[in-house]
Amino acid sequence: MTVFNSTKSKQKSIKDSRPPIFGRKVTSTFKPYFAFKHAKGRNVNVFVIPFIVFASIIKNLPFLISMRFYLKKVRKNKDCSDISVLYYSDNLDEVNGIANNLRHVVNYMQKNGYKAGLAGSAFNTRPTGVIENSYIFLTPRLFSMEQLGYANSELAIPNLSPVLKLFKRYPPDIIELETPSPGAWVVAFGAKIMGIKVISHYRTDVPTYTKTLVKEKWMHHLVLFLMRVFYKMTMPVISPCQEYQKILQEEIRIPSDQIQILPRGIPLEDFSPQLRGKGAWARFASDHPVRFLFVGRISKEKDLPFLEDLWMSLREKTSQAELLFVGDGWYLDSLKKNFQEAPEVFFAGEQGGETLASLYADADYFLFPSGTDTFGNVVVESLASGTPAIVTDKGGPQDIIKGKDCGFVLKFRDKEKWLDSLLNCIDIKINQPHLYAQMRENAFKTSRIYSLENTSKNQWEYFKKLCKNYYKKPQAK
Repeated sequence: MTVFNSTKSKQKSIKDSRPPIFGRKVTSTFKPYFAFKHAKGRNVNVFVIPFIVFASIIKNLPFLISMRFYLKKVRKNKDCSDISVLYYSDNLDEVNGIANNLRHVVNYMQKNGYKAGLAGSAFNTRPTGVIENSYIFLTPRLFSMEQLGYANSELAIPNLSPVLKLFKRYPPDIIELETPSPGAWVVAFGAKIMGIKVISHYRTDVPTYTKTLVKEKWMHHLVLFLMRVFYKMTMPVISPCQEYQKILQEEIRIPSDQIQILPRGIPLEDFSPQLRGKGAWARFASDHPVRFLFVGRISKEKDLPFLEDLWMSLREKTSQAELLFVGDGWYLDSLKKNFQEAPEVFFAGEQGGETLASLYADADYFLFPSGTDTFGNVVVESLASGTPAIVTDKGGPQDIIKGKDCGFVLKFRDKEKWLDSLLNCIDIKINQPHLYAQMRENAFKTSRIYSLENTSKNQWEYFKKLCKNYYKKPQAK
């Protein structure tokens, strides 16, 4: 039996106010636990979080100490290469790139014999914690609040009691924390007391997000300070690309020898150029000669205001192109309103499965102006569908495209450069079919680098090395 692949919890009916999320199925539940009422996203509520974090640790301190001795005995006669890894993410119960990628990676790992688990906090709309798809543990929350400037997302602190019971039943050797969120702080403190190796993954450009979404400057400084403390407490730090290795060194002040670059992967088999022309695009958009696509969270930090302005300038120069947005988010209503006078702009809402894969394949180019993404799963999904991508020179997606002849890397928020490039893309698609066909072929070939097989193998070798060094056994005399 693979670690984290079953539960003793009994199946119960779930009353969740959110619509179902594609590919996620509740298979069992936790028993009810106490939780504070969900709080609104106010600055003053942020200051409650440290008190709840430390109170939770202190309350469970006897159990944490006893777990330290228990886990030491468990590892005494254990082969150092036989490791178990737990990925923990607070925002696992939402729709975002982090949650989607983690679910794919851990699912692949479990199917291929890796002892990997996935846990996070259940969203505030759930009456209890749940297990999804028999291996994803969304533990009962103790506290949650709306994330500042970020609709449909929350900051959460899990009820530590069921988390510790989970650890005792499935003892992890490494815990990888995906974001510097309140729940991750609780797990980090608890794990250190229990003697479990804790590392972190720089998946979110939190400082830039904060500057984009929160007006108060003192919050920017506070967030940066807390991030420095968090990542130094959870070294080494995994970075998915060279760009964020520099940010980790210069802004977060992590030593270079404590940063490990490990590119991510996606389920490439879910996307294919063969899905092109199956009729998915016609369900949501029109039939202009050139089709541009954006897939992702509809939020300002994806630089969608820049894309709005860019498109309005493009439509003044040509009527050959159309743009389709796929996704949902707090900025969606504003985006629709701003494009009221642009009938060539369409919205498909949140999509998944073959419909999403077909839209990728039907698109002629993928537009991704975001400068805050540490990797860019959607960019790889586009390439795997044979669709060239246009990205910015800020953030992780540029590493995927650069030097591959499968798209374009353009200067961040340089409207003139982007406008010229989009006009060039339109010309290539209409007047240079051989060049365009080569770009699609290059896109597909490039995507093969980012397979789940490669990701899992590289991560696991690194985890084994960390465990070997951290859990060194005393030499026999």
